[in-house]
Amino acid sequence: MNQIRALTLLALALGSASAAPAVLSLTATGKGYAGLGAVQAGHVQVNLKNASKTVVDIGFFRLRPGVTDAQFKAALLPVLMPTPQARDADYKLSKIADVLGGTVNALPGGSVSAVLHLTPGRYIIASTFIDETTHKAALSEGYFQPLTVTGPLLNNPPKPADYALKMVDYRFELPARVTPGTHTWHLSNSGQELHFAVIAKLLPGKTIKDVTMGGDGAGPPPLDFEHAVFSPALTSGQAQDLSLNLSAGTYAVMCFVRSKSGVEHAQMGMVQELRVK
Repeated sequence: MNQIRALTLLALALGSASAAPAVLSLTATGKGYAGLGAVQAGHVQVNLKNASKTVVDIGFFRLRPGVTDAQFKAALLPVLMPTPQARDADYKLSKIADVLGGTVNALPGGSVSAVLHLTPGRYIIASTFIDETTHKAALSEGYFQPLTVTGPLLNNPPKPADYALKMVDYRFELPARVTPGTHTWHLSNSGQELHFAVIAKLLPGKTIKDVTMGGDGAGPPPLDFEHAVFSPALTSGQAQDLSLNLSAGTYAVMCFVRSKSGVEHAQMGMVQELRVK
């Protein structure tokens, strides 16, 4: 009897360990996200296909109790389109919602994916993309939709990532060596404040000192922002996996979240060098 019980427990353990993340496949239609369905708490692989004519991403925001959709939208807009009067917008957003990550930008006709850990609660999924030409927020074009994540919490972790990028207050913990190509990165926030990572390659002849010193602002920036990677934001204690394709070169990793006082984290030391070779 004890042998049968031990074998049963072993089988259950193996089954739990081999469970893969659930899959949520969404399509950006130009009017919102299509494909939303029931989502159970646990690790979820989010696949986003962009069938629209504009760039779209997707962020997952778990609302705090008592926060309405309208209140959250009003708090998110000044984060995406900052004004001098809303210097503490990032801080205020973190007090009414937990930011659990999302995908990078999906170009028209393209697809992106990410693995998130979603806990039970009431969510808003929204695009954080701003069109620099029209100055329109994608969330105002229909990419702002409610989602309920239900329990119980599944034990379905993804495969271990190739590299880890940890964000703390106010620095990054980066791998000592990264090889070029497409790899899975585990992003986590072990700090107390909201953080995200911008990974931009240094232009020829430029060094990380050119970034940290700021320059006089008269010339072009020392970074290739056109091809930079903007990771989704994460609140304290959250983590996710992303697939990133980095070519050989030297990069600056930066966080531009603003503190309660309105100072960007990059100005507080959150700028570091990453070498890919």
